[in-house]
Amino acid sequence: MEISATIAQEIVSQMKIVLSQEINFMNSQAIIIASTDSSRIGNFHGGAETVLKTRQPLVIECNNQFTGSKKGINMPITFEKEVIGVIGITGEKEKVMKNGEIIKKMTEILIKEDFLKNITLQKRNQSRYIIEKLLTYHTAPSSFEEPDVFSYDYSRPHISAVGQLDWEGSFRYEDLYTLLDQEFFHTSQYKYTILNNQLFLLIQDSNAQAVSKTLDSLGKKISSAFKSPFYFGVSSLSFSEDEASQAFQHARDALSWNISYDKKGLLEYNDMDLGLLYSHLSKKNKRPFIDKILSGIPETEYVELKKVLLTYGEFNKSLSRSAEHLFIHKNSFQYKLNKIYTYTGYDPKVLNDYVRLYLAFLLNDK
Repeated sequence: MEISATIAQEIVSQMKIVLSQEINFMNSQAIIIASTDSSRIGNFHGGAETVLKTRQPLVIECNNQFTGSKKGINMPITFEKEVIGVIGITGEKEKVMKNGEIIKKMTEILIKEDFLKNITLQKRNQSRYIIEKLLTYHTAPSSFEEPDVFSYDYSRPHISAVGQLDWEGSFRYEDLYTLLDQEFFHTSQYKYTILNNQLFLLIQDSNAQAVSKTLDSLGKKISSAFKSPFYFGVSSLSFSEDEASQAFQHARDALSWNISYDKKGLLEYNDMDLGLLYSHLSKKNKRPFIDKILSGIPETEYVELKKVLLTYGEFNKSLSRSAEHLFIHKNSFQYKLNKIYTYTGYDPKVLNDYVRLYLAFLLNDK
């Protein structure tokens, strides 16, 4: 592993703030690639060459004791048991000795942090590429064959999931990514990316129960972190790139229904009933039916009357229980039901009319 000059310079600059001494970083060829004394960058350091060979600290008693060196201490920097460079502190022996081990440990910690950050970024980029490729799989021109730069194996069983906070505002993606990185850094099973305020996950696992348990736990953590309910839509298993692409559409359909009606942490596509009708009808095909039933309802009263009708059905057409649930008087609830009849010509108290009203409200995207 080679440390970039940029990272090395950042490290020595931070060290100088703490120790107020001149610091150098030498690479695995004993070349000074970063220093708080810019005139030394690019020079060969003979002391560092010795440290690289012996893997031991080296105290230099006087300037030019080794080619290109100054008095001070030089410490080997290791990463996963490999010596990847040398950190040097310039100064009197008595003064630099006490700081040598400190600066070595601090440097190794900073290098490890940078390594993990790079690995995390690589995983994010890989996930984003794989998932975006699936999301555009059916929209790309048939003659266009984009090579899979990651050679990802879609033939293994996968589950797709799409999640979203129950609000229309935006949030800092980095906050959610940080939470996801903490959850999934040590596994390659979970690919994840955030697009248009939605979380997309591609999960290499055939155990739907285990995946649901993980997603349920993740959703609760996200809800707690963002102070808002978080909902998932989850697909069934897929075994190819084509099926995985379709699975994301199913997950989106389940999420849309979940946010609008079920309001539970996780909804699987296979558990949908009326939601299947909702998701498979195009807006163009739904519109005539919706307009025929609901066009007479004033825009200002639409949300309230929709809530009244759905509550009426939820409580098995009980006026008293429905009114109690909405914290209004029974007579007021009856008045609102009568308004629906007046505006639409369909009476909620009549079963067939209620079904028509319910489906129209259900299919409308308002």
